[in-house]
Formats: sequence, structure tokens, C-alpha cells
Amino acid sequence: MNEIEIKKRIQRKLSEENRKLLKITIKDISKQLLYNFCKGSFFKNKKSISSFISIKSEISTKFLNNFLIESENKFSLPVIINDSEILTFREFNFSSTLVNGKYGTFEPDNSGNEILPDIILTPCLAFDKKGFRLGYGGGYYDKTFSYLKKINHDFISIVVAYENQLVDEVVHDKFDQKINYILTEKDLYKVK
Repeated sequence: MNEIEIKKRIQRKLSEENRKLLKITIKDISKQLLYNFCKGSFFKNKKSISSFISIKSEISTKFLNNFLIESENKFSLPVIINDSEILTFREFNFSSTLVNGKYGTFEPDNSGNEILPDIILTPCLAFDKKGFRLGYGGGYYDKTFSYLKKINHDFISIVVAYENQLVDEVVHDKFDQKINYILTEKDLYKVK
């Protein structure tokens, strides 16, 4: 294991512990997250949006996801198919069925159509204002973003997190992809 991987592991552990200390009600945070997302003018011009269903101590995406499902946009969730290192995005609605994914995530079953989202909401353990995020270590989002850029798919990436997951600098390497926006219960930030 190289030095960067060791630093990432330490940063992941500290970020997980920090997130567990939050005492604000999940319902209030989830509603504020939706409000802040709607401030983004980019939302109105996009046709398809992918989000995720929160697990463990992640910020709740419940209200945001419900709003997006009810909107006129196509809504999808990420899926890991077999041993692929690139995420597939399957359409999801209120009548869709969720199944357990590879890492304890929830994902649509095989009945949803595959789509390429214009906006990709992304979980993280930590983020910095330079646009780097610390994920869980599988590299799925980074590899997916890299692939989408390679095929010239125009998309916006938004990390969704608690404000206190902000760190001075996320440990990163050449494979880590920068995100475009940061969405927290406090605000929506554009990465410069």
C-alpha cells in the first residue's frame, strides 16, 4: 500500500467519525438540501438526473430524490453490474423495485432502462473546496466520470454531503476526478 492510500484510509476513518457526531434532525437537513439544490439554475436545463439512496451516516437524500422523481426529468440510480468498474445508471420511479447492491447500497432491479444522466449526485466521506471528494475507496465514480468525459458526454457532477465533511484538502492522485458543485445543508457551491 502506497503513502497516498494510507493517507486516504486515515482521512476516511476521521470523516466517518465526524459525520456520526451530527445531532441535527435528518428531516430538516433533507428539506434544506432540496431547497439548496433548487437554487441551481443548471437544474432547469437538464433532462436526466442520477442520485443515490443514502446509507449508513450519509446525508439523507430522501426529500431531494422524491422531488426529482416527481419532476419532469428522468431520474436514475447507479448500479454496479458484475465486475464492471464503471457505474451504469438505471431509470427509477415510485413503482420500481430496489435490490441490495454490491456494497450494501440500494439500486434498481434489471427492469429500469439504462440512461446517461446530465447531472450526477455523488456521495462522499469528505470533500474540499478545490473539487476533490473522498469516496469509499472503490473508485467507481472517478472511473465513471473519466469514462463519460472520454465519450464526450456533457454532465455536471455534484457531491452531496454535510457541511462539516469539508476538509482543508482531500488526499488525491491523478485518477481522482474533480466535481463541479458541492451541495450541503448550508448551501450549493460551484467549484472554481
